[in-house]
Amino acid sequence: MPKRTTVTKKALGESLSRERANFIIEQSKTKKVTLYVLEVIFYVLVLTLLITGTHSRNRIWNSDIELWTDCVKKSPNKDRPHNNLGDAYNRQGRYQEALGQLTEALRINPNYADAHNNLGVVYKYQGKYQEAIAQFAEALRINPYSPEGHNNLGSVYTDQGRYQEAIAQFTEALRINPNYSEVHNNLGSIYAYHRRYQEAIAQFTEALRINPNYPEAYYKLGNVYIGQGRYQEATAQFTEALRINPNFAEVRNNLGNAYVHQGKYQEAIAQFTEALRINPNFAEVRNNLGNVYSDQGRYQEAIAQLTEALRINPDYAEAHYNVGMAYLAMGDSNSAFKEYQILKKINPGLASNFYGKTK
Repeated sequence: MPKRTTVTKKALGESLSRERANFIIEQSKTKKVTLYVLEVIFYVLVLTLLITGTHSRNRIWNSDIELWTDCVKKSPNKDRPHNNLGDAYNRQGRYQEALGQLTEALRINPNYADAHNNLGVVYKYQGKYQEAIAQFAEALRINPYSPEGHNNLGSVYTDQGRYQEAIAQFTEALRINPNYSEVHNNLGSIYAYHRRYQEAIAQFTEALRINPNYPEAYYKLGNVYIGQGRYQEATAQFTEALRINPNFAEVRNNLGNAYVHQGKYQEAIAQFTEALRINPNFAEVRNNLGNVYSDQGRYQEAIAQLTEALRINPDYAEAHYNVGMAYLAMGDSNSAFKEYQILKKINPGLASNFYGKTK
């Protein structure tokens, strides 16, 4: 069987009264400069300044980074502008600049819990887990009732495979804020990983009750259903995720797999093709698309997709296996044997299975 990969006062300068306007006109005709004319000129000047000032502010506030950079320039010794600028840099993946601003915020105020938390997030994204844990722990020392802090610490523990510690942090976050959809999603992910499917379903369902427009929770719930062989229910969840985020390539990949399990090959091909439009270097999708082509006897197309998967990931054992099987189906035993030799080095168990099919 082919190897598949699932994964929202009035405005200043409004019109003058008709009586006043007529009076001003009459005075203008006699070329007498009166206080009323001066009043009109004053209003015009003020309105011009307001328009100019609004344009300037819009330019400054064009983005979070521009806004908080302007605030830092005006208030360099305040912690909040540095923290918020660091957070804005972090959300754009500009980690070194984020570190600089967050470090400065903490120099000004070492007990700024939000800055510790944001600094921990930067370290997490950089894969510096010990530094991240230290920052999240310090944020929680300052403010133990922060559900975000417990959620972030739990996320790092999850990345490290420290699942019981992660569950403890997520549970504490939910004790503080039971309506924290992201925490329910994260906790559900751990339960799903350990095949505690009913607990996982309960957490994802609760996340979606709180936030019905949460595509990742639909995606993960769909994955649980695939793991249980409930392909129609998985299809419904993946379809809902794509309604919210049509460019979620991983969802399209797994929706394609759900269609394969239901024998709906054309629907599967359509989903895999769209996933590759979104992410042409998605090796798992190319492997899965290649398998569908093999299932249909379209071996040349299968080999083209599987070869591209191996260009993206040369150590992709399942793709080596699948392309080898496609070569065998075409009678090209030499090319199949080359794939077998590679498999022996990267996945001996799969190579043994492959060899058994060549006898």
